[in-house]
Amino acid sequence: MPSVVGYQPPVGEVLQEPSLWICVGMAVLLIAVGLFWRRVFLEHGVKGFATAFWVLACVPFLLAVYVFVSGLRSGWRLAGGVLQVRTDAGVTAVDLARAHAAWVAQNGVYGLANRLLGTSAGAYASGLFRLNNGQVAHVYVLAGAPRLAVSDGHALVILGTPGLDALVRHVSMGVVPAVPPTSVLPFHPVAGLVTLVVSAATLLVHVAMWHRYRTRVPDRVTSHWDVSGRPNGQMSRAGFYRWGLGVAIGLGILFTFVSCMTWVGCVLGALVEVAIALLWRMVWRVNTRPARIA
Repeated sequence: MPSVVGYQPPVGEVLQEPSLWICVGMAVLLIAVGLFWRRVFLEHGVKGFATAFWVLACVPFLLAVYVFVSGLRSGWRLAGGVLQVRTDAGVTAVDLARAHAAWVAQNGVYGLANRLLGTSAGAYASGLFRLNNGQVAHVYVLAGAPRLAVSDGHALVILGTPGLDALVRHVSMGVVPAVPPTSVLPFHPVAGLVTLVVSAATLLVHVAMWHRYRTRVPDRVTSHWDVSGRPNGQMSRAGFYRWGLGVAIGLGILFTFVSCMTWVGCVLGALVEVAIALLWRMVWRVNTRPARIA
C-alpha cells in the first residue's frame, strides 16, 4: 500500500488560528453575562432571559467548532492522480496527468498580490488570492516553506508546505499553463433558499405572537431592563411588534445573502433568528403579568 502524499496541519497549528479564539472569547463572554444576570432574571421571573444567553453563546461556539474542523481538514493530498487542495475558499482539484508545476519566488509573478476570499494572517495564507501576474489562484501557504505553482489549464494552485518534494515526483516541472478567469465568490443557492425559508417561518412566528398577545398586554409594553432587572424602557404595543418584524426581516436579508456564499451563514442565521424569536416571546410573556395580576 503506497503511502499517502499530502499535508494536513496538526492540531497545534490549527489552534493558532486567531479567528478560532475570537469566537471562543465571544461565547465565553455571552455565557459570563448570562451567569452574572441570572440571579436578577430569576428574581424577576424571567428565567428565559438567562437561557437566551446560553442559546446566543451557541452561535460563536459552533462557529469556533467549524473553524477548528475546517482547519484540520485543510491542506492538500493526491488521490488517484488528482491533486485535491482544500482551503478556506473551498476545494479545488488539479488533474496531474496534464498538469505542470514550477517553483516560484515569494515576490515573483506568482507571488500573492492580494487576498480575495479566505484567510491571510501572519505565517498562514489560505483561500483565493490574486497573484502579481493578475491571475487568481487557490492558495495554501505556510511561511518559510518553498512555494510551488501547479496548473492543469483549468485550475491554478499555489502550495507552500512541508512534503512538496513528494508532490514534485508526480508532476511535470516546466512552464505553468495559464488558467481562464475564475469566479471569486462561491454561490450556494440551496443554502440561501434554506435560510430564506427559515427567515419566512420566523416572520410568521412574530405575526403569530402578535395575534396571541396583543389583547393581553397593555398599550405600552416594557421592552428593556437595566442590570438590576428594573424596567427602564417602554414602547407602544404596535411599535414593539413592528420592531420585531423589522429585526426579523433585516436578519433574514442579511443571513440569506451570507448563506449564498457559505453554508455557515445558514446555520448561524437559523440559530440567531430562533434566539431572537425566543427573546421576543419572553418579552411578550413578561408584559402579560401585570394584566393577569390586575
